[in-house]
Amino acid sequence: MSPTTLTLDAGASVTRTIAMQRAIRYEWRHLTALRSTSILLGAIAVLSLLAGATASIGVPSGTAPSAWSMVTAFQMDAISMQIPLSALLLLPLASGPIATEFSRGTARTTWLTLASRRTAFVAKILVGGALGALSALGGAVLVASSATVALALTGKAQPAWPQTLSGVLGYTVFMTCWPLIVTSVAALVRSRVAAVLLLVLWPLLGERIAGILLRLAPGVDALAGWLPFGAGRAAMASGTDTLAEADRALVETFVGSDLSPGEGTAVFVCFTIMIAVFGAWSYIKKDAH
Repeated sequence: MSPTTLTLDAGASVTRTIAMQRAIRYEWRHLTALRSTSILLGAIAVLSLLAGATASIGVPSGTAPSAWSMVTAFQMDAISMQIPLSALLLLPLASGPIATEFSRGTARTTWLTLASRRTAFVAKILVGGALGALSALGGAVLVASSATVALALTGKAQPAWPQTLSGVLGYTVFMTCWPLIVTSVAALVRSRVAAVLLLVLWPLLGERIAGILLRLAPGVDALAGWLPFGAGRAAMASGTDTLAEADRALVETFVGSDLSPGEGTAVFVCFTIMIAVFGAWSYIKKDAH
């Protein structure tokens, strides 16, 4: 390869890197400038503080909350609600960048400004994923801080914090993937309302119906345990071994998947990548309306 070719390739690589950095900065500034971002992140912070402060309720004096009860607090009751409450609060922020472009007809302007539709989409999902991860980790810090104080003030023992780390990790992975899924679905359906309805109803109801139908179909019944949001809940269901057998069975029913936390994480991440690829194709290849 000639020196001229190497120089051109290096120049093109630098240009792409600079364009991506500009796109990420633009998306981050746009997201942080929205009033709704502050409101929704503030709501997550308040709920996290309340979840930690109420961890001592019902715990006898001198004893500690179970690791699972603290995992539930970190995850904002993700298992019984089927998806974390914090994920529902992030829905408007994650669906907004794509849906607003197409509803207002500004997608073409975005593509011309950035000179690459691919760059625009990647910047959106990277910023969304970062926001999801930060909200999960920040919320976990607030839960742990308020719980520590509340337990100390009420004379309760501290829980086994190291046993909660795997649950926090699974929750962080879910919250990192969630905005990518929301953004990609919004790119596919081109409607914020449709995307929100789909992502609320499918985990709560649609996937349960799909699981029942798969279990009734011969030869494919094993697929019922591999549905994406069941896998996501399995990724977060760490620490159930500290529960009584009856309570553990109830949690497993809510999870709806027999996958281990590691397997659930792998399936959910693969599902996120697949949806992101389809979302990128829709955003890049189709004309804006």
